[in-house]
Amino acid sequence: MFRGFFITVTLLGILLTETNGQTVFHSVEEMWKYADVHSSSIRNAKFEMDKYTFARKQSFMAFLPTVNANASFTDNLALQTTLIPSVIFDKSAPAGKVTPVQFGQKYIYVAGVTAQMDIINLQTWYNVQVAKNSEELNKASLSNARKTVYQQIASQYYSCLLMVEAAKLSERSRQISDSVYQSVAAKFAEGTVNESGVDLAKINLERAEQALLTARYQALTAKNNLKNLLDLSVSDSLSIDAMLKDNMSLDERTPFTEDPAIRQALYNSKVSLGMFRAGNSNFAPVISVAYSNTTQQNDNKYEPFQGGPAWYPSRFWSLRATWGIFTAGTRWLQSERNKVAWFESKLQYETVQKQSAINDDNLRLSYQKSQAILARSSNVMNLSLDNYTHISYRYADGLATLDERLNAYSDYINYQNQYLNNLADFLAQVCQVKIRQQNF
Repeated sequence: MFRGFFITVTLLGILLTETNGQTVFHSVEEMWKYADVHSSSIRNAKFEMDKYTFARKQSFMAFLPTVNANASFTDNLALQTTLIPSVIFDKSAPAGKVTPVQFGQKYIYVAGVTAQMDIINLQTWYNVQVAKNSEELNKASLSNARKTVYQQIASQYYSCLLMVEAAKLSERSRQISDSVYQSVAAKFAEGTVNESGVDLAKINLERAEQALLTARYQALTAKNNLKNLLDLSVSDSLSIDAMLKDNMSLDERTPFTEDPAIRQALYNSKVSLGMFRAGNSNFAPVISVAYSNTTQQNDNKYEPFQGGPAWYPSRFWSLRATWGIFTAGTRWLQSERNKVAWFESKLQYETVQKQSAINDDNLRLSYQKSQAILARSSNVMNLSLDNYTHISYRYADGLATLDERLNAYSDYINYQNQYLNNLADFLAQVCQVKIRQQNF
């Protein structure tokens, strides 16, 4: 009994841990792992892949014989009448006289089994190859779908972290602008500054509060977008327990994986080639073997399954060859269409290969550029904050004017905005690099 209770408590603990893990994420990798199971886009792509897997298995079934059982019952309401020369029945009958005769019986029962199998059918072989490559093409499509979902999740994930950083900087700016406003208001009360200086300080305070509100609401919007991507409802809680600085580093030595778009283009060209060959196989003959075993009973009385007259069997097997000689040029035209589609898919595959390599090289360059620019913009922002601090001290000592302090604050806000823009660009590159380092 104690053992059963312990197992129950353990299972409940695991369940609660998993439930909490569904709504609290510590990294973008955890979100990707969760999306692999719950994202509707990825699940639909998996269902589509399952259909192609069954289609591949189905294509092999064409090599097996088709066996059909059949049974029929016929009630001849009126037998057909045939006119036969009367001389056959009566040698003395005059020439030209005919006698009406009805052949057959009223009820006919037939039952049997037929089987047929293609011995040589090139189209069946090529259809199997097309089905195999179509399955691989759909696997590549699934990888591409996962890549797309990963990109969307990473974009919103880093947007959340960016807005948290923006809110933190906006809060610091709000505190600074509030300090400036309080100082200017005090100077105004003393009569040392005019009303325009107070208004300007108040405008800076309002703008700082506006930036803070914008960052907070954009973070909430990004979280809702993440809920949508993770197939969560709007009432479900989603928390990101991560720091921006822990998500800004990555190992540049990790090589990029194969782009799913390349695999998709490769198997698309293979499918086109298979369809071209399958179409050309229509010019070849199809050789098949057939077997039939039927039995028939004729009776003028309706007494099924009650004995009656004897059943007469009929059996045969046959070897058949079918060869389309003339189809008004439709097969040739279809073959030409398939060949053009194959050439087009080959060209697309080569183009995707080159484009992917160029995109990867540009991504590395963009990442390195954004990383270097971010470091310098961070230094500039910090230096502008130090400059504002020094001028604030000088203003307090009466060595700097109000305009100098407000200009220093305005410069700091401008450099802060530049830093946030550069940070957003850098995070976008980090997102893309991490995506290219994933195996799909």
